[in-house]
Amino acid sequence: MFILLLALMAQEMPLQQSDVPELVTRASIYPDETVLELADRDTYLMGPGDMVTVVIAGGTSQYMMGAGFSPWAEYTVGGDGCLSVAGIGSIPVSGLTIEEAQKELQAMAARYYPSVSVTLSLEKPRFLKVNVGGMVSQPGTYVLSALDRVSDALLLAGGISSFGSRHGVMYTADGDSIPVNLEMIPGTATHVSDPFLLNNADIIMEVCRNPVFILSSASGMESMEPKSGEDLRSLLSRMGGVGGDVDLSRSMILRDGERFGAWSDSLGFNTMSLRPGDTLLFVSLRDSVTVGGAVKHPGLVPYDPGNTVEDYVVYAGGRLHTSGSGISVRRNGRDVDFEGDPRTARLMPGDVVEVGYDWFARNGTMVKVLVSVVSLGITIYNVATR
Repeated sequence: MFILLLALMAQEMPLQQSDVPELVTRASIYPDETVLELADRDTYLMGPGDMVTVVIAGGTSQYMMGAGFSPWAEYTVGGDGCLSVAGIGSIPVSGLTIEEAQKELQAMAARYYPSVSVTLSLEKPRFLKVNVGGMVSQPGTYVLSALDRVSDALLLAGGISSFGSRHGVMYTADGDSIPVNLEMIPGTATHVSDPFLLNNADIIMEVCRNPVFILSSASGMESMEPKSGEDLRSLLSRMGGVGGDVDLSRSMILRDGERFGAWSDSLGFNTMSLRPGDTLLFVSLRDSVTVGGAVKHPGLVPYDPGNTVEDYVVYAGGRLHTSGSGISVRRNGRDVDFEGDPRTARLMPGDVVEVGYDWFARNGTMVKVLVSVVSLGITIYNVATR
């Protein structure tokens, strides 16, 4: 039990500065992930650190074997950007595509061995260091592979922050700028512009101007800038849709204190045009409010954006006869202060409502003890004065 307690305490202890690595790598967060995007032989640009496989077919001779020739071998592109192949020589490949590098290697091999055929393939891509900043949850420097994209770097950086845009720029070490647009192409599962990473690049995500706010218990809050006259269905297509556990029938569009249903079983999505400042509240099938204290059936009540605090109390069976007038609401571990009567306030998924007992009900035992003590004291006094 003592060892278990120590383990739990260790989990709760905050990380010290020395415990945090300077560079966060994909492997440190996803140690079991080995799947990478397929390298395009005509677009992937080779560089120092790439591991390649060279296969040379067409027969071998004693002379070739003496020169160190190997029909199959793995090599790594050197820090100078050159690929050195035993028995053939060294060629600069940095900045060349895989197909271009293969042609260069074939041409060099043909000088000495006219009958051989050379095949070059990428075995493992090189690692890159990129800097991620702007409107992201965890700005910093991260290590990824040359087959990773901007979206992979943002994933390591904790994703785009609540007020961040899906638009940004990747600045290369050469001073070029490559636009980033992580909105989805409607009708597909593809980003508009999600470029491959480049070494020592700076990725800067922009602030979302004139946003519509999207709230859900699963992903928290994010922002999207609506196009002129755009409705909910169109915006969702650019977002890539919503989670499968979203209950559209309980989801709402909030505007200037008014509430509009996001979905109708007869009409489908609400077709009203969205405006900057609107809030889309997506309710999960599992979203609920906890009601406790002096109610008949304490526990979870399904969340509904239209319910007030008093509505949730009613759904929890109503107040006990020992309840008082006090009601408290806690959100993320903190008390929520409402303007006016808290019973008419609207809640958020995960809120905790506590209905207080009246003073005598809560302190009944203490009152009984005090009454008994006073009665005993009076009895003793009466006996002593006789």
